[in-house]
Amino acid sequence: MFIKKIAIAATLALAANMAPVHAETTLLFNVFVPRSNNFHKVAEQWANDVKTATNGEVIINFTAGNMAPPPEQLEAVKSGVFDIAFIANIFLKNKAPLLQATMLPWLVNKSENASVALWNIYKQHIEPKAPFPDAHLLTLFHWEGGHVASITDTAINSIDELKSRKMWALPGPPADTLKTLGMSPVATPAIQVGEMVSRKIVSGYTGIAPEIARDFKAGSYTKSITRFPRSITSTSFSVFINKDKWNALSQKNKDAISSVSGEHFAAMAGAASNREMQAALDEMTKHGVKVVQADPKFYEALQAAATPQFDAMREEGKRLGVDIDAMLADFIQKSDALN
Repeated sequence: MFIKKIAIAATLALAANMAPVHAETTLLFNVFVPRSNNFHKVAEQWANDVKTATNGEVIINFTAGNMAPPPEQLEAVKSGVFDIAFIANIFLKNKAPLLQATMLPWLVNKSENASVALWNIYKQHIEPKAPFPDAHLLTLFHWEGGHVASITDTAINSIDELKSRKMWALPGPPADTLKTLGMSPVATPAIQVGEMVSRKIVSGYTGIAPEIARDFKAGSYTKSITRFPRSITSTSFSVFINKDKWNALSQKNKDAISSVSGEHFAAMAGAASNREMQAALDEMTKHGVKVVQADPKFYEALQAAATPQFDAMREEGKRLGVDIDAMLADFIQKSDALN
């Protein structure tokens, strides 16, 4: 009997040593942008941070390729096609209207600062009134913003010069700003800007940062870029996880993941975009592109042209009980404080 007990004890001990020290949860992250985009490295670094923070209990894997169209990332996470994704907030205009606010014109001067500030104002101003829908939000971030570019030898640095052009504009705030000035911009997805420029359908473009112009084949046609103190728009993004998958995690692992998400993840993503923008701008200037600082009168006129967009956002804020002016003042203050 004694020997039998020892044998049983030894078997149990061996089983205990062979059993995993912890239960492992594997989550699938879909990154819809091409592998060349800087966000892939950011996402991979965050996945490593999650693994470290959870002592290997939560592992983030990535899809082999994009599994859903960019506008449908949130719906795909909600329905369980994959567990984690990110989406441009322009596609959440109806579901998350207040996340449109920091993409309005003339608010962002550096993507890293804006990303951190956006996360903080979300937690303070937006989440209490209009929390992120249909998934658990992990972070928010901004990409570098767009200015005004000319593909002729004359830089665009006045309202008269701008209005004399046929312009391509990113849909949303940039196109709306030009429409307020009485213009009729060609507004298409950014991927089509190279076609518009190369075929000389337009003689200038606005709303995209240098790395986007480079990647979508408009950079080689660019002769000058007029830069403003803040960009005409800067696209913001949300990163989120399926609610059921999040709720199934232990509180310890939720806390660990949160510690490397939020502001930490936002800063990483924003900094990566800033580095990519600077590299693209340096490359373009080496090939003769001139960078022109905007005339103050030109900037003031464009700021005034954005007024209707701010008025509409204020109305949205009133509907949801959020003071948009206070929120955006806080956003700018927090962003500028990081310079």
